[in-house]
Amino acid sequence: MTDADVLAFGAHPDDIELGCGGTVAKLTDAGHSVVLVDLTRGELSTRGTVEERQMEAEAARVILGAVARVNMELTDSDLSATPAAKRAVAEVIRRFKPRLILVPYWHDRHPDHVHASELVYEGAFLAGLLHYETGQASHRPTKVIYYMGWEEFTPSFIVDISGQFERKMEAIRAHASQFTLADPSYPETRLTAPATDRLIRSRMAHYGALIGKEYGEGLLIRSVLEIENPIEARFS
Repeated sequence: MTDADVLAFGAHPDDIELGCGGTVAKLTDAGHSVVLVDLTRGELSTRGTVEERQMEAEAARVILGAVARVNMELTDSDLSATPAAKRAVAEVIRRFKPRLILVPYWHDRHPDHVHASELVYEGAFLAGLLHYETGQASHRPTKVIYYMGWEEFTPSFIVDISGQFERKMEAIRAHASQFTLADPSYPETRLTAPATDRLIRSRMAHYGALIGKEYGEGLLIRSVLEIENPIEARFS
């Protein structure tokens, strides 16, 4: 495929689904083309093989309606903004020419999520430099939007995902090796704990309640939002 409206980046398969799966589904429902980009294969995960995780990621892509999923095969638990990694990010951005990218929040308990945020931000900047040579035309997304991992933030805005919430949960459950105990040969993790499903639902319900909706995803921008008509804008 060629251009896409949106690139959603995650450090590992399932990060996108957890952090902004509802927003991705809402964008695809609105007819926007979305490509999911996993930076690593999750090869150091406690549960699941690389092959299992690849199949699960593809199943989740179909559920969310994304047009493609790319794995950049960077090293799990060793992400950093090296010149080679930034070049790889710049190349994928120049390949798809998105208007918007979704990126992990820069504070998180998992170092890969922190480094993924830095890496994608820096790679996106390089992608827009005319004289940064990759053999492709330069391209800079007009919007960089951050989604939550385990750490929360005060959102710049909240997306109503009430109509997409169950698909978000279905996409998360598609990563069965991570979120179920179907294979008892793997040890339990915080993701397989019974409380995890409740925590995901309660967070989305909280952000939905802030805008008077059933479920919502809080997102963050580094700049300010422009509103054309304050009378028609919705404020909670």
